[in-house]
Amino acid sequence: MKSISKEKRLKVYSIFNGKCAYCGCDIYLGTFHVDHINPLFRGLSQEQMNRIGYNKVKGTNNIENLYPSCPSCNCSKSTYTIEEWRNVIELKKERIKKNSTDYNFLLKFGCVIETDKSVEFYFETL
Repeated sequence: MKSISKEKRLKVYSIFNGKCAYCGCDIYLGTFHVDHINPLFRGLSQEQMNRIGYNKVKGTNNIENLYPSCPSCNCSKSTYTIEEWRNVIELKKERIKKNSTDYNFLLKFGCVIETDKSVEFYFETL
């Protein structure tokens, strides 16, 4: 699969006016990542994915499949679909409450405030 041209990267960057599609933070031309909404699954063809029972659609480098992302969101999303990643983030919220003494210590002193807010991505708020 070909790399993404500078022209296409600039188009992707401007989709959300220099903001990460997921968390909404400011991103910068030299350091932002281009995320594939439907992941590429490098090294696997759609046929191979189907054969091994990996029931996902292989993404493309078409502009409709690309979002601008900060490095941390792109690395965290990895090869998850949007809904899979949302579920992973929700699970992390539960795990940190249950397993992190540091989190619970900070909560006790009011340094962390819990909310019932569900995961909502920046692109969903526009």
